[in-house]
Amino acid sequence: MVKAKVVASLLNLLFAVYAAAESPPATGRYISQLEGSDWILRSEALHYLAEHEVQSALTPIRSIAEDKSENPWIRGRALIALCKIQTQKDLPPLLLEFSSAPESIHRAAAGEALENYTGTAARNLALRLLSDTVPAVKYRAMATYASMEGAAAWSTIDPPTRAPDPPVLPLAARALAFTGTDEALARLVTLVDDLFKTQGQAETIVRFLADIPEPKLIPLYLGMLEAIEPEDPVFPAIISAIGKHDPADTEDAIRQLLTAGRESATFTAARVITLLIQAPKLGKPLRDALSNAKEIETLQAGLTALGCTEMQPDLHREFFSNFLEHAETNLRTLAIRCLSHCQKANLYEILANIIEDKDKIVRYAALNALLLAPLDKAPTGKLVAYLESSLASTDEPTRALGFKILAHAGNSEDFKPALSMLGDALKSTDDVRREAVASALGSIAPDNGIAPVARSQGYITDWMIVGTFYNDKEHKAFTGELPPEKNIDFNATYPSTYVWALRGNQNKPGEKPIEREVTWNEASVDRTNGKLRMGPLLPPPGTFSLAYAVADFNCTATQEAFLSIDGDDAFKVWFNDKMLAEEIAPYQHRQSCIVSRSQIAIKLRPGINRLLVKSANIGHEWWVRLRLTDADGKPIEAHKQ
Repeated sequence: MVKAKVVASLLNLLFAVYAAAESPPATGRYISQLEGSDWILRSEALHYLAEHEVQSALTPIRSIAEDKSENPWIRGRALIALCKIQTQKDLPPLLLEFSSAPESIHRAAAGEALENYTGTAARNLALRLLSDTVPAVKYRAMATYASMEGAAAWSTIDPPTRAPDPPVLPLAARALAFTGTDEALARLVTLVDDLFKTQGQAETIVRFLADIPEPKLIPLYLGMLEAIEPEDPVFPAIISAIGKHDPADTEDAIRQLLTAGRESATFTAARVITLLIQAPKLGKPLRDALSNAKEIETLQAGLTALGCTEMQPDLHREFFSNFLEHAETNLRTLAIRCLSHCQKANLYEILANIIEDKDKIVRYAALNALLLAPLDKAPTGKLVAYLESSLASTDEPTRALGFKILAHAGNSEDFKPALSMLGDALKSTDDVRREAVASALGSIAPDNGIAPVARSQGYITDWMIVGTFYNDKEHKAFTGELPPEKNIDFNATYPSTYVWALRGNQNKPGEKPIEREVTWNEASVDRTNGKLRMGPLLPPPGTFSLAYAVADFNCTATQEAFLSIDGDDAFKVWFNDKMLAEEIAPYQHRQSCIVSRSQIAIKLRPGINRLLVKSANIGHEWWVRLRLTDADGKPIEAHKQ
C-alpha cells in the first residue's frame, strides 16, 4: 500500500514536471495574476491559460469557479476555462450546477462551457438551456447547440435568428455560422450587412466568429472588408479571422471575389493578397480585374500585391511596364519598385528614358532601382554615356544618385569615358560635388588611375619617402633635426632605430631600440582624397615613428598659390627650403589626432619646386595630405619633374 502511494506520488510529480515543461513562457505570470483583485487582469489570465490549455492552472481555476463568494462573472469565466483545459468526456458536476444556477450569468457561462463537450448529455443540456427565458442564456445555448448539430440545427435556430435583438446578435451570428447551410449563411450575411449599415457590433461579431473553421465564412469576411476602410479598427480583426482558415480556401474565395466586377472587390482582394496570402495563381485573375479599375487606390493596391516577391513579379513585368508612362506619379514610382523585384528584368534597358524624366520623384525612383539591379546588366564601357544626363544634372540629388550608380556598377572600362566627362568637376570649387565625383571615379579606376584623379583636384600625388625613424610620445625626434632634412640625397642611406609598441608602451624597461638602415623610395597616393598613407608605404612599425616625404614638381611660370595641409598626428612642411608650417595634435589613445593648416600663401617659381614634409605618428592612423589651389580656390595640378 505504501509502495503504491509512493508510485502515485512520483507519477503526479512527473506529470507536474511535464506540464511545467510544456507550459508557455508566460504561464507563471498569468497564474499569479489569478490571485489579484483586478477583474480585467484575472479575465485576461483565464483566457490565456484556457487558450494554451495549461494543465498546471487547473487547481487555481477550479478554486475560483467553486468559490461562491467570487464575482459571478469571474466564476463563469473560470468555469469556461476549466472545461476547456480538462479533457474528461463526461459533463463535470460543476457545469451541471452552473446550468441550474439562479443567476442567469452562470447559466450563460454553462452554455458557453458546453461547447467543449459532445454526446447525448451535452446535447440534451443545450436543448434545455434553449428554453431559458433569459435571451443571453437562450442564444448562448443556441450557438452551442449549432456547434454540436451543424446543418441539423437549422430548424431549431431558424425562428429566433430572423430578427435578433442587438444584444444577442453576435450569438445569433455564431449559431448561424456553426449551422453552415446556405439559408443560415444567407441570413448571416443579411445580419452583417445591417450591422455595418448601423455601425454596430462589428468587432464583437468578428470575435464571435473567428474560431469557427467554416470555409464559407471567408466570403463573408471579404464582404466585411469591402464595406469598410483599411483604417477601420475592425480591419485587423477581420484579417486575423481570415488568416485562421486554410490558405487554399482563402485563395478560392479571393479568386471568386476578383470575378465580381466591382472595383471595391478588386481593391479588397489586392489588399488581402498583400497582407495575408501571396498565391502566384492569383496573379492573372488580379491583373484581369485591374484592367477595369479606374481608381488610383485600386491600381496602387494591385501593383503592390503583384510586386510581392512571393507573387513571382517576373510574370507581371509587362503589366508593370505599362504604368511607366502613367500620368500619376505614385503609380509610376510604384511600377518602378515592382520592376526592381523582377529578377529577369533588365532595368538598364527598361528605365533608360525614365532616368531622364522631368518628374524628379520618378527620376529618383528609377535611379534608386538601378542601384539594386544586377551588375551584369550594366552597359559595360557605356555606363557613363548612359548616365550622362544624371551626372550632368543641375539637381544635386539626381547627380548624387548618378555618381552612386557609376561607383556601384562601373568598372575600369568606364574609367576613361568618366574621367573625360567629369574631369572639369574635379577642378570645381564646389567641394561636395568634387569629392563625390572623385569618389565615384576612384571606385572604378585602375591602379594607375587614382593618382590622376587626386592630382586633378590639386593634391600632391608623387613623392619620395624615407623612414621610419624612432619617435616617442613627447615627439623628441620630431622637434629635433635628422639627417634627411639637413641634406636631401635620394641615393643616401640612413641609420634608424625602432621599437615595437605593446599595449601603448614604447618599450619594456631596459629594452634597447633595434637598429636598421633606411633608404628613399618612390610613393604615390592611393586614394582619390589625396591622403598619402605612410604606414603601408614604410617598414613597420608605424607607431612611435616619423618619416620624411619630398615632392618635386615642375611649373612653367611664376604663380601665386595657396597650400593647404592636414595630417595625423604631426607635421612640418618646407617649401623651397623655407619653413611654412608646424603642427602637433594633442595625443588621444586609439583615436585620430588630426591637425591642419589652410590657405598658406606661396609663390610658385618657374622650373622645379620642392615640398618637404616631416610627418610623425604616435599611434592609430598615419597620413599627410597637401593641396594646391589658386586665388579663386581652383586646383593647381602639380606634375612631377
